[in-house]
Amino acid sequence: MRPFVVIAVGILISASSLAGSAFAQAASEHGEAPQSVVEAFQQGTVHLGLRYRYEYVDENGIDDNAHASTLRTVLNFRTAALRGFDFFVEAENVVELGDDWYRDAGRPPRGNGVSGRPVVADPAGTDINQVMLRYRGHNTDLRFGRQEINIDDQRFVGTVGWRQHHQTFSAVNVENGSIGRVKLRYVFSNSVYRIFGDKVDTANNFLHGSLDAGKAGTLNVYAYLLNYTEAEFARLSTNSFGLEFAGALAIDNGVTALYEVEYARQTDAADNPNDVEASYAHLMGGFGFEQWVTARVGWELLGGSEQDGQFSTPLATLHKFNGWADKFLNTPTNGLEDFYVQLTGNVADIGWLASFHSFSADSGSATYGSELDWQLTYSSPWKQTFAFKGSYYSADTFSSDTLKIWLWTDYTF
Repeated sequence: MRPFVVIAVGILISASSLAGSAFAQAASEHGEAPQSVVEAFQQGTVHLGLRYRYEYVDENGIDDNAHASTLRTVLNFRTAALRGFDFFVEAENVVELGDDWYRDAGRPPRGNGVSGRPVVADPAGTDINQVMLRYRGHNTDLRFGRQEINIDDQRFVGTVGWRQHHQTFSAVNVENGSIGRVKLRYVFSNSVYRIFGDKVDTANNFLHGSLDAGKAGTLNVYAYLLNYTEAEFARLSTNSFGLEFAGALAIDNGVTALYEVEYARQTDAADNPNDVEASYAHLMGGFGFEQWVTARVGWELLGGSEQDGQFSTPLATLHKFNGWADKFLNTPTNGLEDFYVQLTGNVADIGWLASFHSFSADSGSATYGSELDWQLTYSSPWKQTFAFKGSYYSADTFSSDTLKIWLWTDYTF
């Protein structure tokens, strides 16, 4: 039954996307800036986004497999800018299509109550996902309200955009670029709305500065001060200070050198009941050969030991890092070293990716396992995306063998 659901939904989204394209071409553009709040709303824009995904999980040690067939629908509205201000609101709905043959890990009031199957963290539900007032002017971008926040590569703070229900923050978020090549950012967040459907109270401060070093790259300096004010989550309260330098340097004949160096130090903070004193490091080097292939080799460390605790990034878009099988969303007791090789490229209109990870402990000599990830994506002439993605984790001393397969399509109009 599942393959037929995939095909049927793909056809429906394709038809909707074609209709949306026709509507967009017919829409008229406003020639003058609004002069009142009423005109700002009248000249606002509406976008509808659809993303269907089928996720299959076969995890050793769990008798039944997971089959998650879900549809994410997003409807948002943004007013035209009035004296630099605009208002944005977004509603998000996630539904299960067919039987709920997976454990969604949702927290009350979410959750399908399924047990005995692997986790696919896409609980069904409806939210007003974002509501914010924004000001842009005088080299400043200020956002106030519930919003998605992505900082740098999302290693510390992100929306977890891979999951059907996105992570958002109730926050004041301000960026300023008044100082030449320097950009400064400050965020204060008093709550986070997680992908599991729950809201967690915080008093988090994010400070970030970047320096554009021209052709050499970009230097980022940051401090992420996490204060989880609810006792259940107090163990996540930490202070992290770090810096990163990354860039891409053109060499010759269409060849580009890629490089990244990052280091951070983390300690426990606020009411964290645990002692934490751990390091984070990331080294990456690679080459891009025009449009046909880019190769990267990297090493990432999340320090950990029984004595000094574990380096953690609970607000990150964790699916992007340490393998798509999601075995290391929480740093193991003895930390994590991830050595990886990644190849990406394009053939005609199809993008492809393949990567290999070798995982081991930071403290001690344990080898956790290895993982192979792959992906194919196709962008249609009407701007709809179709994709196939997979991951296979082979366990050694950590977790269990796991195969994951995804098929999805999305379109926004």
